[in-house]
Amino acid sequence: MIDLSLPASRVDPSQLAPAQLPIATGLGANRTTRLHFWQAGLTFSANGTLVNTTEPVAYYNGPMPPAGDIAHDYVFYLFQQEAAFAPPPPDSPFNVNNVNAAGINRNSFSVQRFADGEGVGDLVAANYIRVQNPAPGSNGTAGPTATSSTPSATGGIATLSPSPFTGSAEKLGVRGALGSIVLGSVALLLA
Repeated sequence: MIDLSLPASRVDPSQLAPAQLPIATGLGANRTTRLHFWQAGLTFSANGTLVNTTEPVAYYNGPMPPAGDIAHDYVFYLFQQEAAFAPPPPDSPFNVNNVNAAGINRNSFSVQRFADGEGVGDLVAANYIRVQNPAPGSNGTAGPTATSSTPSATGGIATLSPSPFTGSAEKLGVRGALGSIVLGSVALLLA
């Protein structure tokens, strides 16, 4: 899962590794990306569900747009995984030991650079969610059907009414081993 809407001002280029430069372009002016989840090694079971038997390359971090910022687009990508695919090497900021150790290593994740990598096959599917974190003191609405309660010293929980789904989906008919899922702040990569 990849956040495609991270404010570029939240990323200091001097703290990034060469693999993170140039800063990945996000959606909109002055936006970059952040990796929130990356899972490789998924396969299909006999009944067509995805099965995972490996550790994630990047453990899941939930959506966390800055308070008062625009709505962030978190994209889930599913790539075919070819036999030549290998997780990032130890010197990569996106290596499992590095990406999970320091949050800065999740910034500026380029889906294009990933997709162009060795052993990454075609993009099979993608989906997204949009998340916004209201500014402190706002009413917390996320659209015309949203309601909220005001947090207090004893706590408060915002409640949202479901909105009708107006999109569409199509079964792609892909079977066998899949690639990586990059989930957007950015990415879920299926291998």
